[in-house]
Amino acid sequence: MRSYLRRTVLILTLCLPLGAVHAAEEPELERMQQFMAVMQGYYGIIGDIHEVASDPDKSAILQLQKIEEIYKQRGDRAEAIKILRDVVDKTKSPVVRNAASLMLADALNETGRASQAVEVLQQALQKNLQ
Repeated sequence: MRSYLRRTVLILTLCLPLGAVHAAEEPELERMQQFMAVMQGYYGIIGDIHEVASDPDKSAILQLQKIEEIYKQRGDRAEAIKILRDVVDKTKSPVVRNAASLMLADALNETGRASQAVEVLQQALQKNLQ
């Protein structure tokens, strides 16, 4: 999709003779350029989403962030902490474990459990140093 959009922009740019744009056509050209910029941004977002969705570790981290966000909005950090602890304990992926450990430590710290937050980070550090 990105290459199609780039080709379209290039064709439009090359097909418009320099200096041939009349004053009445300038607003239309400006609108077209704005539209093309919006579309490039849109396809960029689609590409980024595809990249994340194609990677199990990135997807898991994004899912954890969303879960935590939902529980935080509901005022139920305890439930988010429970899920994050479970992921830290059970995941085989060091990347997901590290991300979940950081999120868990933040959640614990924000709920007044700084000592537990430090413990989580120390345990993650020990696993990373092995």
